[in-house]
Amino acid sequence: MPALTLDLLRHGDADGTGAYRGRSDPALTPQGLAQMRGWERASPGWSRVLCSPLRRCREPAQRLAAALSLPLVVEEALIEYDFGDWDGRRYDEVWRDDRERVLAFWQDPAASPPPGGESIASLCARVEGLVSRLAAGEDRHLLLLTHGGVIRALIGTRLGLPAAAWSQLRIDTGSLSRVNIGLDPDNPWFELVYLNRLPSGRLDP
Repeated sequence: MPALTLDLLRHGDADGTGAYRGRSDPALTPQGLAQMRGWERASPGWSRVLCSPLRRCREPAQRLAAALSLPLVVEEALIEYDFGDWDGRRYDEVWRDDRERVLAFWQDPAASPPPGGESIASLCARVEGLVSRLAAGEDRHLLLLTHGGVIRALIGTRLGLPAAAWSQLRIDTGSLSRVNIGLDPDNPWFELVYLNRLPSGRLDP
């Protein structure tokens, strides 16, 4: 059966650990750069690289695409979840100043987004819209260099998990997850092939 294979690569470690990074745009740390370099030797059959416009994804994607001689597309739909008023602020600071709304968000993010932030419905709509566009294209194996929130939304939604359960999907910085999406409209299916693979692992074609 025809399928679209998406390899979902989370960016490497970035500055601003301990904060809601969201739409803020820190650079990768030396560790994060090393994590991304580990994928420049991979060659599992990708036809294109798509990446978030934020520099922690865009810059390593440029190097990776060049190393593998692949076309690169900067894709707005792959940008990280918008934490609104919390974006760029430290977790402990936000917890001190806005404890009730932090608790409400983690207990039910779909019903209680951060103040001024993106709704979970909006996140899911843009991610699913991208998947639909990719499924309608000619490519059958793509690398998406993006963020933890986007990866969890794509996988969690397809697995039928409520947004409050997405945090149970471990997506480390620099890790790769693979999904297959069936393309037969009369027999839709989804397969999580693997989750959270680090660059030392073997990549099957």
